[in-house]
Amino acid sequence: VDIDWEYPVAGGLATNKVSPQDKQNFTLLMSTLRQKLDQQGSKDGRTYLLTAAVAAGADKIDNLEVSKLSGVVDWLCIMTYDLYGAW
Repeated sequence: VDIDWEYPVAGGLATNKVSPQDKQNFTLLMSTLRQKLDQQGSKDGRTYLLTAAVAAGADKIDNLEVSKLSGVVDWLCIMTYDLYGAW
């Protein structure tokens, strides 16, 4: 399962509803999904991967609990297509 929430706390489409609590809400969502996937895996003997697509910009990373997320996801897929410069 890959979750692509653009973006917790701020950003994304102008019509998105955002909240300062989204930083913790995203971690809660991912933790709950991890728990449910692990429960299902215990029942059917399968392994379920949980990944999240996250932005590379510091302003977006600051809105994530990266250390907590890294403990519940198999991969954090960093969306680097937002990076640009004169290099």
